[in-house]
Amino acid sequence: MASFTPLDKFADARGWSLNDIYRQATTNIKNRQIEARSNYSENVYKLDDLQINYSILHPGVIKAWHRHENQDDYFCVVHGMAQVGVYDESAASAGANGAQKFFIGEHNPGVIHIEAGEWHGLTAVGTKPVGLLYLVTNIYNPHLPDEERAPHDSFVGHDWWLPENQ
Repeated sequence: MASFTPLDKFADARGWSLNDIYRQATTNIKNRQIEARSNYSENVYKLDDLQINYSILHPGVIKAWHRHENQDDYFCVVHGMAQVGVYDESAASAGANGAQKFFIGEHNPGVIHIEAGEWHGLTAVGTKPVGLLYLVTNIYNPHLPDEERAPHDSFVGHDWWLPENQ
């Protein structure tokens, strides 16, 4: 299942910053080489294959669902607030609620670790665009992307993406 790790937010008269995003991901990747946790976790990642990306998501957009077979994602929202959804098919097939919902961003800084095989997506909360800084464990290949997509209401109803439906 996905996990959330809070980050310390440092603020002063000049603004604010978040630190140790990279350390959270690389510590997890190093630990992962020792223990397997799911059908997908036999993937062993090399630190040389990590890629850090940044994207903007406009309010009103639901960017979901998608998953990766050979890649973990580490999400950190550095501008605005987002609702991140993660859906684990194996938990759902075992009778548990496979859907997790996280609210992260300026007012709740942290890193969400999304394991290979978990469906995930996000939407902006409020009227500000969301600035998503994310680390992936494989370099993106536009000719052969490691991505499978599904409609945003595939595993949950459309209303699930509304922030008041926690």
